[in-house]
This record gives sequence, C-alpha cells and structure tokens, in this order.
Amino acid sequence: MDERAIALLHRHGWNPGDILGAGMEGTVIDLSADEVAKVWHDRHRSDLEPLLRFGSALEASPIPFLCSRVIEILEDDGFAVTIEQKVPGQPLRPDALPDAPMVTHEEARLMGDALAGLSQARTADLNVLPSLPAEKPLFRRSSFGSSLADLAERRFAQRPEQLREEIGDIDEIVAALLRRLRDLPDPEMKCLIHGDLIPANVLIDDGEVAGLVDFGFLTTVGDPQFDAAVAASSFDMYGPSARHSEQALSAAFSTRFGHDPTTYGLYRAAYAVITHSYFASDSQDGHFQWCAQLLTREDVRDAIA
Repeated sequence: MDERAIALLHRHGWNPGDILGAGMEGTVIDLSADEVAKVWHDRHRSDLEPLLRFGSALEASPIPFLCSRVIEILEDDGFAVTIEQKVPGQPLRPDALPDAPMVTHEEARLMGDALAGLSQARTADLNVLPSLPAEKPLFRRSSFGSSLADLAERRFAQRPEQLREEIGDIDEIVAALLRRLRDLPDPEMKCLIHGDLIPANVLIDDGEVAGLVDFGFLTTVGDPQFDAAVAASSFDMYGPSARHSEQALSAAFSTRFGHDPTTYGLYRAAYAVITHSYFASDSQDGHFQWCAQLLTREDVRDAIA
C-alpha cells in the first residue's frame, strides 16, 4: 500500500484497512462499514472534481439501490485519494470468469433490474463526467445519437490503423455507422447510462440488486438502449457461451423494455469503434479482437446498412 496514501488518510482521521481491489486507475482500500478509499495512480483534484459533482447528483437520484460515489477528495502535493461510499453485496459474477457458463434466467432478471433502476435517474446533472479520459462529457445540445457519432468519429480518427489492418472496408463501415447514428431519433426518455454494466459491477444481496459500482467509463445521460446493448454483449466477452448469453440477454431486455434490436446493433458498433484502442497496445489485444469481431458480424452489419 502506498505510504503517501496511508499518511494522507491518517491525517484526515481515517484508519485504512485491507486492500479490496486494484485496477488500471487505482487501488481501493477498506475504511469502514460505509466508506472505502480509492488511491489514484495518475489523477489530480481537478481531474476528480467531476466525480464529486456526479456523486452529489447520484445521491439525489431515485435509483432504488446504492451506487458507489465519491463523497470527498483528499490531496497532498498533487497526490489524490477519494473517499467513496461503500456498496454492499457480492458481484453477480466475478470479473473475467474463465469458461463462463451461459447466462441464467435469474442473472438476466437481475441485469434487467439494474437497468430498470438506472432508468429512474433522468436529470441532466448526471451528465458531468468525461465520456472517456481526455474526452469531454457528451454534448447535451445534440441528440444522443449525434453525440455518440461525434465521439466515435474522433476515436476512430485518433487510431484508425489497427482496424484498417484487420477490416478492409472499415472506413466505409464507420462512415455508414456515423450516418445511421446521426439519423436516430432522440429518445423520448433519457436516463443515466452506466457504460460498463458488466456482472462484476452489479452487486447482489439476498437475491436482489443491492448496488452498482465503477461508474465513469462512458457514464452519461442518454438512450437506455445503449446500456442494454453493451451490457448484453459484455456480460461474457470471451467464454464459450458468450454469443448465446448475448442473444438471451438481448431478447430479455427487448421484451422487458420494448427495445429495438436494430438499434442494439448500431450501439454495439459504436461501442466497438469508440473503445477498440482504449485497452489495446496492438492488434493481438483481446478487447481489440472482440471489437473487430463485432464490426464484422452479420447482424451488426445489417443494422448499419
């Protein structure tokens, strides 16, 4: 554990406990029954202020379960730690579960409950987070589809070479995708989109959704169909039953919420273009390959066409 973090927490009256988890952006440390600390690897207070504003808006929302949120920022000489609300429960599934089995009816219900809870949060105040690091929040004055198209266009232009090497007609596909996204009617009801609603971020207690964690990656206010489409596809990205789980979840969400399968295909393509190089150092990266495969799938191509 970082000695600077321990000293900073002690100065503010906290007694840091065990390390609960570590990822690309930081390390999470147990503090109490109600709070955890996140020690950020490379963030400053100015970077984290939007998380504090988002947390305040999240606290005021009518979501029927707890959500992780920043409640205080501690900083010392550019070194930042956030104090965050602890959320009870156990992950619906562990992250990167090897040889994951097909989604069950109960898991599909719980994922749908998570989406239904998020749909209760509809205020524009929740649209303050950067869509991705170094990006701005999605533009509020444009339609959701147009804002998503602008983001996809920028992300593709930054690093097009890997997709061009993998997919010969990717420029034509991206151009058609951008047109289709900009032609989408703006949804009548916009709500909070988690953006990374994988089963590890859905916490369960006594057979019900107890809370959601890890907001910030594509978290915004927009079309709930985007969250549903991405959640179905990313529930199991690499297992032997991945496509069957995606199909089962897509059917369950479409039936429950009245969503359009073609729009799901467009949003999956947008997600692939936006994130294809986010984790990838080269074309052998698993996430890149997953995105490339999405962009060559017949159902996704049909949606774009």
